[in-house]
Amino acid sequence: MNIYYQWHKWAYSHKVWLETAKKYNLEENQIIWVFSFKDMFDEVVKNNWIWIVPIENSYAGSVHENFYHLVSYDVEIIWEYYLDINHCIASTWNNLSKIKTAYSHYQALMQCEQYLKKHNIKPHIFWDTAWSAKYIKEKNNPEIAAISSEFAAEIYGLNILEKNINDQKWNTTRFFIVIPKKVNLENFSQNNKISLVFKVKNMPAVLYKCLWAFATRNIDLTRIESLPTKENQFEYMFWIDFIKPKNEKDLKESLEELSFFSKDIKILWKY
Repeated sequence: MNIYYQWHKWAYSHKVWLETAKKYNLEENQIIWVFSFKDMFDEVVKNNWIWIVPIENSYAGSVHENFYHLVSYDVEIIWEYYLDINHCIASTWNNLSKIKTAYSHYQALMQCEQYLKKHNIKPHIFWDTAWSAKYIKEKNNPEIAAISSEFAAEIYGLNILEKNINDQKWNTTRFFIVIPKKVNLENFSQNNKISLVFKVKNMPAVLYKCLWAFATRNIDLTRIESLPTKENQFEYMFWIDFIKPKNEKDLKESLEELSFFSKDIKILWKY
């Protein structure tokens, strides 16, 4: 069994894969990186393998591309992983005052937005954090730097000019470990959280009524977000995560009440 992730080796996703590989006793050569998120989903569904996707960051917000992939493909989440993100700025030179441009993934640049403004450094979107470090090493230009993990900077032989430059000091990214539904790995699932999407019916205070189905039963919602359905003009769906109640009757009744005020409910994952 192989594990796929998007981005270059030593990017943050690679760190999560190393932890996942330990749980499955997989070897380093079974961890494979691909060019894009869609490539990853295509390969894994075709070959019945595992993959990891970043889904949201505590500062920069959701990775919406992956949400739509998760809805579109016949997959399920078996685990979630929270990774602390601590960015550094690194260069082949050792003088921060010379740096005019910082290369990194757009999410990393967003997470360091105030730092870059403070130092008058222009952000430049690149493939990922680790590939940025590799690129900066190859270019050997005193005016450019990479925003990456300290580990990636050290791997590619860069000078770390400053550590912990992310604007939010408790910066964290949430990852999903995902498999095709036809693959049975139940023993790996935590099975204490549920994610679902739904569309609301056209009636007054309808979203309030949908959420009330959970509130009256003390079900803990951990996330809610609205996203365009991409089907009809200005039509939205709601994505919610909640802690699975101990009482199965509460779960059943809350979903029944939700269905009265909503439509097209789809339980995406129980993990």
